[in-house]
Amino acid sequence: MTETTLRAAPNTEAVDRARRLAIRTMHDWRLPEQEEPVTAIAVEFVANAVRHARTPLELRLLRGPRQVRVEVRDHSSQMPRLGIPGPSDEGGRGLFLVRHFATRWGADPIPGGKIVWAEVSL
Repeated sequence: MTETTLRAAPNTEAVDRARRLAIRTMHDWRLPEQEEPVTAIAVEFVANAVRHARTPLELRLLRGPRQVRVEVRDHSSQMPRLGIPGPSDEGGRGLFLVRHFATRWGADPIPGGKIVWAEVSL
């Protein structure tokens, strides 16, 4: 399994760094069809960690034989929830985007926080 990792402070710069890492990694791994979904998921997970967890975070992109796995680890025990935003709500649609792009996604509690993950098929 091939992987790449980004460790970041919980600030908006982390979102830009996650975007650049995902694009560069999909290019390096020669996976142009996965660039959009992997980048969208990575950006959403990192933005959520910045906005809600407000703790240092780690983004990992892992390439397996059949999928790319996106993981974000933070130090908050608050699990993500797929809510139903109202028509005038400005946010709350990101996990719908994740669900659209991912083959599977979820979140696992770990000691000292959680890992939110999604898999994109190759």
